[in-house]
Amino acid sequence: MNARAGADESQIGLQFSLYPLRQEHLHPAIEAAVQAAAAEGVDVTVGRLSTFAPGDEEAVFAAVRAAFDAARSFGPAVMVVTLSSGLPSAETVARIQGASER
Repeated sequence: MNARAGADESQIGLQFSLYPLRQEHLHPAIEAAVQAAAAEGVDVTVGRLSTFAPGDEEAVFAAVRAAFDAARSFGPAVMVVTLSSGLPSAETVARIQGASER
């Protein structure tokens, strides 16, 4: 098995964390950003510290823009974005998770 085996070359991994600034309530901006990203066709998974949203290139970059635009409509915000090409397959992730739970 080569280093690229098990990776989905067509997918781009998107992970973003949103930090609303000087806002009384943080939840509305974060929820709006997540919903806006999902509306662009990425598969959104919300975590405790960030949101993971893999998809094809067009959808991922549209999701970044949509999420940031939605968040900043509530006021100042910082969004940290990580992009990744060639995501590991679901089987690879499951195997790693299984090994770490032993």
